[in-house]
Amino acid sequence: MELYVRPVTIFDKNIVTDFAQEHYAVNEKIEAGDCSLILGKSYDEYEDFYDWLKEEEKLDQEEKLKKGQIGCTTYLVLTKEEDNLIALLDIRHSLEFPHGEVYGHIGIDIRPTERNKGHYKEILKLALNTIKEYGIKKVVIACEYSNIPSKRGIEHIFGKEYQTIPVEGTYYLVYEKELGKKE
Repeated sequence: MELYVRPVTIFDKNIVTDFAQEHYAVNEKIEAGDCSLILGKSYDEYEDFYDWLKEEEKLDQEEKLKKGQIGCTTYLVLTKEEDNLIALLDIRHSLEFPHGEVYGHIGIDIRPTERNKGHYKEILKLALNTIKEYGIKKVVIACEYSNIPSKRGIEHIFGKEYQTIPVEGTYYLVYEKELGKKE
């Protein structure tokens, strides 16, 4: 199954709402796509899709950013064949936000029914291609130490070298990769 990414738009209410509902059905919050690391507010805390989208667009265009906020663009990861939403992808334009050096440039949230199907590595490759548009030369990505599927996916692309850093009551494995260099 081939995937592609595109920014979220005003026409995506139904597919994003469906994505959110699938998370809520298994008692999960959306971990990416809401730029919650930057805004301090997750998707379910907005009145509706359009209020959420307005905030996303401000971050994307880096409009009226408050102290500690940075630009962040939310992408939909879709199947090429049927335009099914597989995941949400955040690309943070810099690391100049609280704990940015730990949380990194990339946030990926795969919908519950699409996990463990091998999508993570392909999404990560798409993210690295997309991140080049922002002039980022050294990419940082992290996962919680207990998130073994993400750890494996990241190590497939970034290699096995990481730093273990404690943040907010847990430990993160932080990986770095210079773009343009072959391993």
